[in-house]
Amino acid sequence: MTINVADANPPVNETELKTPALTPIMAKARPVPPAPIEPWGQPLDLEARIDARRAEMIAKLGEIKTDMRMEAVEARDKLKAKLSELAHLLKEGVVDGWANLGEAARLKLEHWLAG
Repeated sequence: MTINVADANPPVNETELKTPALTPIMAKARPVPPAPIEPWGQPLDLEARIDARRAEMIAKLGEIKTDMRMEAVEARDKLKAKLSELAHLLKEGVVDGWANLGEAARLKLEHWLAG
């Protein structure tokens, strides 16, 4: 008994792949994989943890940007101060890149993450 491979797999017409129903699905970017996590739940990479925390703070800042209540104004000021502090720490400590991060800079950044 002979099986013809061409019969089992008919050729695909390129116009079929470009239908409106499939285009949005194919156009989506692949999700960025999360940072590697150690067994006790802590990400391995300090840079990834800082980037995630910074993005979280910026998103929160965007959420409360137009809120004029006193609590929101205070929260915005605190977020801006923390982001400013991070910018200074990064400017001082991450001079030669994350691979050459000194122990003092690493401790300051860990302290910033904890606070």
